[in-house]
Amino acid sequence: MGSVGWLPERQSHFRERFAELLYPGGKEDRAAGWQYAAALGLPAMPLLWEMHRSEPADVSRRLATLAAAMIAGGTSEDSRVFIWLGQQKPMFEERVLAAMVLALGPQRQRPQPDFWLRCFGPTKDPELLMQVAVRLAAARFPGSLEGAPAFVGDDPGVAAASAFAGLPVPLSVAAKWGSVKSHEDHSELFWRGAMHGAARRWRAGERQPDSVLDLAREVLAGKGRTTDDGRAAAAWLCARSGMLQPDGQALDLRVLSVAVADPATAQRFAAQLGPVAQPRDPEPRRLAVAYALTRPIQGIVDQRAEWAADANISSHIALALAWRLLGPGAGEPIQPVVANVPEWAFVRWASGAGWESQHRFEDPSLQMAAHLCAEVDGKGQSRISRAALRERIEQSLWLRGSHPGLVAWRQERLMVRDLLLVGSNCGGGKYQSLVRLDRRYFPTGLDRDDVFFPIAVDLFDFLSVPRLPIPAEYRLGN
Repeated sequence: MGSVGWLPERQSHFRERFAELLYPGGKEDRAAGWQYAAALGLPAMPLLWEMHRSEPADVSRRLATLAAAMIAGGTSEDSRVFIWLGQQKPMFEERVLAAMVLALGPQRQRPQPDFWLRCFGPTKDPELLMQVAVRLAAARFPGSLEGAPAFVGDDPGVAAASAFAGLPVPLSVAAKWGSVKSHEDHSELFWRGAMHGAARRWRAGERQPDSVLDLAREVLAGKGRTTDDGRAAAAWLCARSGMLQPDGQALDLRVLSVAVADPATAQRFAAQLGPVAQPRDPEPRRLAVAYALTRPIQGIVDQRAEWAADANISSHIALALAWRLLGPGAGEPIQPVVANVPEWAFVRWASGAGWESQHRFEDPSLQMAAHLCAEVDGKGQSRISRAALRERIEQSLWLRGSHPGLVAWRQERLMVRDLLLVGSNCGGGKYQSLVRLDRRYFPTGLDRDDVFFPIAVDLFDFLSVPRLPIPAEYRLGN
């Protein structure tokens, strides 16, 4: 099947370019090849599937082109992926990689028929690596409980992935791994899987068992051994469930920066958010955006001299405030000008003060929005609607790394990474270089240096850079 709209000579050009980037022997820049696939989108997908089929035995080429085909197709082509998975042809490595891509994708709105049968393929006894990967992918599909295989054994990674996806975990397994007093090496993986899974389902309106909430409380209280990622998972669940309440004491900075990504929790802790970056905060833009989304608008305007002096947070505050002003409810025009913060022009426009900016923006989307704000039609109306500008501003916050939804987005990705990749030689050396090899979780199925892992590590890094569109479940207001 040829690529729609491509003449043979053009198709040959794209084939050569993909081969140069994705295959050994050429430039072999897989990230550039996957970015090329993302940029071309759906028109490139048939060609990439054809290239995939033409490599019957070369595992590295099949994996690289499979990833490119799934990236080009996006969620709109899930059906093609599952039809392919439903055949006996896919290699073990391909099934695991496809599941990883699905796990790193957005939440789907519809169930996928025969999800488990298609993902696992003909094998009756899947290796642990595949069990973990497919369970992580199941978290992205509603109705995945139906037809799910019974939990066999007590592997911590399978337990963590099951809890993450909302699948049943035997009480004996949960008791072994789900206690802060556990001395097992990988118990925190289970905590994180259970807490992130509970937080995600809480967001969808499903109340979660008290045992998971109790576990989160104990982790935040400092009981047991835990890492920053474990505390972040606990903080996020406590925030989403409404358990975090101001008690007169300031929250730990790391907990606060996670907790305020939840809108309701951010409102409760607004008094702890100010116009000046906190000392030793490695990501001050997180709290800066929370400040702009929660504090009284006039107060933010009055404190402009304080936050505008810090280039690390000023543009993020201005964009978040503009997004807020572009929502429902009209206020008074904001007249003051903040000369050294170009994004302030959007605040003034959103408030009804008009457009009076000659600034240039590094973000091409914001630069185009600025042109449209400045240009008016015959009725004196700007050529961009308030809704369209609000959309662009939220996208800019996402790409700049300060969007509140990135807290859960990143933490959930780290679950996928730590369950699938850190046990390999390349993944562990890159992500947990200070942890001894025998202390990293490693699900059996492939050797630690299998060709699958360098490609999967590169793919994880590629898919862990915020890109558009913003998944619906992480949008502001959710």
